[in-house]
Amino acid sequence: MFLQNGAGMIEDANTFLWPDPHVRPNYVTGVISHGITLNRPFDITHTGPAATSVGPVPREDGDTAQPLSRLLDILPLAHRLKCQAYSWPTILQIQLEKLACNALSNPICALEDAVTAYILSIPETNMRLMQEISSVILALPELQGVEGVKERFSAKSLHHTVMDIIKKNRATTVSMVWDMRNRRETEIRYINGYWARRGREVGVRTPLNDELVERVQEMTADKLRGAGS
Repeated sequence: MFLQNGAGMIEDANTFLWPDPHVRPNYVTGVISHGITLNRPFDITHTGPAATSVGPVPREDGDTAQPLSRLLDILPLAHRLKCQAYSWPTILQIQLEKLACNALSNPICALEDAVTAYILSIPETNMRLMQEISSVILALPELQGVEGVKERFSAKSLHHTVMDIIKKNRATTVSMVWDMRNRRETEIRYINGYWARRGREVGVRTPLNDELVERVQEMTADKLRGAGS
């Protein structure tokens, strides 16, 4: 099961762990929209109750084992998770919405060492980044012909969805802020880096997104050098 802030880890798992699709395990992917703040190791504050969304990742051979179906039936029974199972490509669309939100809140809050509420003070930046990400999503080959995608991922709709999540989690300190404070590598490669890679694949430029990647990588390198000195 892959529950992560970004996207692209499954592709890495396939490349480095299970290159042979015939022996590859079944995957479940998903997103957790609950907001949490890590106070210290094993001390977490639940700052924004929301939902958990999961779903199966299609296999190249088209065969999904029965135990995976049972898992997707059982997870929603954990009521505190507020978990719901979805089919593909619905879970992909949910994941892309969360990834768009993380691409906004994580790098900017990390660069400013701020809680999520900071995002509400920069509306022009918010809209510009959502326009870039919207253009990438609407060009993705795996979503071509999927009903409702154009409406759901228009720049206006995506901006509205993301800002609603931001407002609900305004008190949250995102994971990339904690990574910076603790001088750790961040997930920027799997968050904004994902949009940069997919943008190049479909011929969509993402200059603001790419700038955020570069700035986070530079700040991370500076902090890691400082930690080693």
